Amino acid sequence: MEYEVRRSKRRTLVITVSEGKVLVKAPLGLSDAAIGSFLESKRSWVEKKLQAQTDPKFSSLREGLKILDAGAVKTVVFGAEKNFETADTFYLKDKTSVRKYFERTRGWILKEVLFELTKMTGTVPQSVGLHDFKARWGSCDAAGNIKLNWRLSMLPPRLRDYVLIHELCHLKEMNHSAAFWRLVGRYCPRYRELRKELKEYSFLTLLYRSGGQAG
Repeated sequence: MEYEVRRSKRRTLVITVSEGKVLVKAPLGLSDAAIGSFLESKRSWVEKKLQAQTDPKFSSLREGLKILDAGAVKTVVFGAEKNFETADTFYLKDKTSVRKYFERTRGWILKEVLFELTKMTGTVPQSVGLHDFKARWGSCDAAGNIKLNWRLSMLPPRLRDYVLIHELCHLKEMNHSAAFWRLVGRYCPRYRELRKELKEYSFLTLLYRSGGQAG
């Protein structure tokens, strides 16, 4: 496994995988052997990240030629004077405009769908907000506040709804216990299948930002 090591005044080891390259951030005095051992322990994670970043299935999305909209692959053109879209093409000023445009035009849909699902689950959050999470699709805290990754609107609706149901179920079960998964299964019988499929789209959380980490 090829990798680059950068040492600095830090206490922990961190592996970053971005654009097909592996970077290890290490403390100044840590030996090469210790770094190699740590990398070996994370080999499976690193290989999955590298594979995901080279998977041709989504290469056009990573290269910024296409963009996902509710699971549909559409063309994106950067350099437009203003942000707008047609039936099959997005015209955006730059890559930083993606989040702003999706939050403005699709954020309300996420909230509307979530509140429709509350009628099924019988759980209602205290608040719902959109966030730019690095490696998660959503979260729910003990106070009943749900935070959603704005990229959820890019996912196929079946995966989006699974995530929303998942977070709503946390309002009753603040854990990932057997009881929690039984609750999710009550409202989303295909959750195991959808949960597995969702992993294929994990690369989306790395787009329009720097790469992911392990450590």
